[in-house]
Formats: sequence, C-alpha cells, structure tokens
Amino acid sequence: MTSTHPNRSIANPLTVDEGKAVLRIIHRVVAVSKAKDTAGRNKVYDLTNELLRVCHSRTCTLDLAAMASSDTDLALVLEDLTTLRHKLNCKTGFMPHGTRLNFATNMAFAKKPAQVAA
Repeated sequence: MTSTHPNRSIANPLTVDEGKAVLRIIHRVVAVSKAKDTAGRNKVYDLTNELLRVCHSRTCTLDLAAMASSDTDLALVLEDLTTLRHKLNCKTGFMPHGTRLNFATNMAFAKKPAQVAA
C-alpha cells in the first residue's frame, strides 16, 4: 500500500537545522501557554513537538525556519498548531486534503493569500 502523500516517511528524521527550529517554535509556544505548572508545560511541549514532527516528516513540509523566527506573528503559528491538533492524525500522518496551513510549503496544503480589496 502506498501513501497518499509522497513526502518523507517517518523513518526520515528532521535535519539538525529543522530540529533546532522545532525547538525554537516549542519554546515560543510554551512561553505564551496558560500552563503554569511543570506538568502542563510539559504537555504543551510534547504535543507541539509531536504535531510539528509528524506533520513535517510525514504529511506536509512546513517552513520551520519562518515559524521559529521571532519576526513571525505567533498567532499564525498557533493557528497552524490548532489546525494540526484538530485535523492531523499523528498515528497515520493523515490530514484531510484541503486543510490549509499558513506555513505549508506544499501547494496542496498552503493557505491562499488574503485578497486585498482596493
């Protein structure tokens, strides 16, 4: 049986630079989370880590460097993480076609830019 998404398999780990970007994203998300106790912060850390790694490795290549940049609006990063939490199956790597992400590099999953009315 072949995968419906011709991207990297889970056997292909992230590169060193991608891993560092994931850690920077996680630290940004944990810093703004409402969780104040260690267990809550660890849960946010683990969930964010799993969502980013599964999505980037198995489903849809993400622009991790842009997500990790301090110049990037954190609301966009949180929006993509919320979408992944609701739509991505972490066990199979499946995400419904048509799911739009701000930081997707694959055209099938890239969010279309907003139209500006003149």
